[in-house]
Amino acid sequence: MNLHRQLPVLLISAVVATAAFAQTPAPASPAAPDPNVPKHACVRPGDFPGSLGSDLQKRAWQKEYVAYTDCLKRFIADQKALADPHLKAFNVSVDEYNEAVKKYNEVVEKARSN
Repeated sequence: MNLHRQLPVLLISAVVATAAFAQTPAPASPAAPDPNVPKHACVRPGDFPGSLGSDLQKRAWQKEYVAYTDCLKRFIADQKALADPHLKAFNVSVDEYNEAVKKYNEVVEKARSN
């Protein structure tokens, strides 16, 4: 085989492949946040008053902190309740896929041994 005859074919192939690749849109960044995902509206407590704060300030901060963490717990529970049906459907589909692949592999293995 003559390299001079193959070189134009290789160059054309490279240009076509590069052009096709350049037209492919870049995938969405995995780090980009989804604007449709709900966010909690829980209010964070301010800074802890520290050792110089009065008992009243410390109790007020603790009350804000408890309200904040309770709000987060409710948000988490609500989101989990929304996600559970999707997770169940996901798991059922994964199980079905795994079973189908297992059966396929058994058929292929049986065909090879015959």
